[in-house]
Amino acid sequence: AVVSTQSTGTHKLSRVIVMLFLLLVAALQHCQAFLAVHEHTQVGKPGNTGELLSQIQDKEIAVLMYGARKCRHSHRLEHIINELSRFYDKRSATFVSLDCSRAELADHCRSQHIRKYPTLRFVYLGVYLKTEYRGERRVEPIKEFIDELIDHDIPVLSDISKLEEIRTDQNHRCVMGFFTSTNTDEFRAFKKVSGAFHKQCYFYAFVNEVQSVALIAIRDAALGDDVFSGQLEMMSIYTWIRDNCRPLVTEMTFENAEEVVEANLPLLILYRNGTDPDTVNNFTRLVHQEIRDLLGAQILSVHVDGNMFKHALKIANKSVESMPVVQLDTFKMFKTIGYEDVLKESGMLRKFVLDTLDDSKNMEVASNKKSIFERLKPSKSRYSFSAKVHDEL
Repeated sequence: AVVSTQSTGTHKLSRVIVMLFLLLVAALQHCQAFLAVHEHTQVGKPGNTGELLSQIQDKEIAVLMYGARKCRHSHRLEHIINELSRFYDKRSATFVSLDCSRAELADHCRSQHIRKYPTLRFVYLGVYLKTEYRGERRVEPIKEFIDELIDHDIPVLSDISKLEEIRTDQNHRCVMGFFTSTNTDEFRAFKKVSGAFHKQCYFYAFVNEVQSVALIAIRDAALGDDVFSGQLEMMSIYTWIRDNCRPLVTEMTFENAEEVVEANLPLLILYRNGTDPDTVNNFTRLVHQEIRDLLGAQILSVHVDGNMFKHALKIANKSVESMPVVQLDTFKMFKTIGYEDVLKESGMLRKFVLDTLDDSKNMEVASNKKSIFERLKPSKSRYSFSAKVHDEL
């Protein structure tokens, strides 16, 4: 009986040793696989601005991840970027991880207005885009976002009669290029530059052997069309398209609200009832006439569907039936004015904006009525902030 017990114990010990050995082999294989992945990653880690420039020069697209050494969100995203980089060769895209907590990179991060970590930005054709990736932090959606920049396509049409159809159906700004062939430098430049703005504008190319080259921007009805008059080369086209794809009054939804409010500028808001292009166009024309000089420096102007932002209307003691309504929200306070009131008297919109900005500036404490848009700013659950930056936000 004693021998039998000893034999059973020895057998169990052998099984444990074998299991431990198999676990050790599996762990070693996992480590080798992990190291193999990271040996083939193409993520650069520049120590200063000079090294950064050398890594991104002459690249069609550079993906820049701005992070900080002590930011846990940055470390998680860096692992994803490492894996993502394996899908691209260095000729089509380069990936860079920047530690903004390094003194040598602090000036560059400030120059790019990096306010939170991590921030995923892009350099396209040598130009720093304001476009920022704000979607899911997984390989697949980020790859899809990058591929849209690199491999985007634009409709090529030959029937000029489609022009009026596009004008009639278009709810967004669009840019039309007229070319003699798709095998020209002008067409290639137009197609490349359109990739940087494919989320802000629609792009169409009309190709006909007998027509001359031209670019026309179809803007909102308030501002009319704009015809390109510069040299047909990359940077001139880029600047012109950038200016024409930037609306004076941006549509704000829950999808792009974080990007809008992160600028931390007071919001001039037009609450409209559903789809109401006439109201938006009249308001845009008024903004252009009276306060264009304030846009981007002192305020941002947006229009929203009040049915989506009913709670904001309720806080302002307004209802869906009150729309359209105009509001200036400084995040410390907000004031509203009737849409018809700003239309009927010249200069009324400008006076309303300037008076509200002055009142907000002179307030010692914020109003008890909290701005609903304050809650849509970048969240601590996704980003890290320095104490100074978080106070600003």
